[in-house]
Amino acid sequence: MRISLDPWGGDYGSQISAPQAVDAEQPSAQVTGQQVEAGPWQPRTPAPEQMPNMTAVIDGVMRVDAPAVLSDEESRYVALFGSYAAGAVVIDRRVEIIEEQLDRLFIVGGQQSGQDVTVAAGTGGKMPMRYRSVSAADLTPDSLRESLMTAMRQAEVDLARKLSGNERLILADGNLTFLSDSSSVVGVIKTIQRMYLAPKEAKILEQLQPGERTPLFQFSGSSKRKSFEVFTCYLRLANPRPIEHPFTGLVRLEVKLGLGIQQAVVLLDQAAHAVSALASRAPKDPRAPQNLIPIGGLERRLRHRLGDPKLVRRCIEKALLNQI
Repeated sequence: MRISLDPWGGDYGSQISAPQAVDAEQPSAQVTGQQVEAGPWQPRTPAPEQMPNMTAVIDGVMRVDAPAVLSDEESRYVALFGSYAAGAVVIDRRVEIIEEQLDRLFIVGGQQSGQDVTVAAGTGGKMPMRYRSVSAADLTPDSLRESLMTAMRQAEVDLARKLSGNERLILADGNLTFLSDSSSVVGVIKTIQRMYLAPKEAKILEQLQPGERTPLFQFSGSSKRKSFEVFTCYLRLANPRPIEHPFTGLVRLEVKLGLGIQQAVVLLDQAAHAVSALASRAPKDPRAPQNLIPIGGLERRLRHRLGDPKLVRRCIEKALLNQI
């Protein structure tokens, strides 16, 4: 048995968690491995005829500011104070961060309605933070975090729709579960949590050189919210070192099936070219090369907008003490 390393920093988990075998028994992912692009099953070098006038990279960050409990004389419900922010980096004649969106939620489990909570912050409390009350379906901490993530992903979707248009390439960080089937947004998935190719076809992943992709194939899947079908391909951004596992340096790109195969090939070739150019480098980024350079900068900016976590926690504690 050979031991190999994952190049990502330990604080960010692993870039790969999929088993070697195709996950055909997973009911939420019906893996077809069906090639939809003409030609042999071998590495391909993207060669877009032209690139869009503008490229936008969209991402969001979220944070649990403080776990909580909402109670009365008869019942108790788990709750949390959470914050999220979403934004975009636009790349055309210049590079700039735009459309930053920030929201704070007070989430209560068990479909219970709480009330908005205003937390004094800033010098003399002149910059209050309002936590908007929402409810989660289940009485579990995981359900609360999922509600926070859903709100963040919806903000990313709204931003992607707003920026989409002709001669524009929109790259979203993560899969496209939340987007309609007609969307022309490209999902950039950094991690390999499930193998969508059978072992025979998956051997191509070790053959890919930087800048090369697999032929397009399709699969369908579902989540708690909706089902989806996508055209997808794997793209290599960098070769692994001898001590690293062979899937190092891979990302997966996906677009909605409703675009049609011809438009999907054009869009994914453009995305592969752009993503290769924007790949980060180690050791500057602990998730290199999959964490694109604009995303790294955007995440730092958005986390700054959320505020210092220790200070935010103290402000929440002070606001709750004033209610006693």
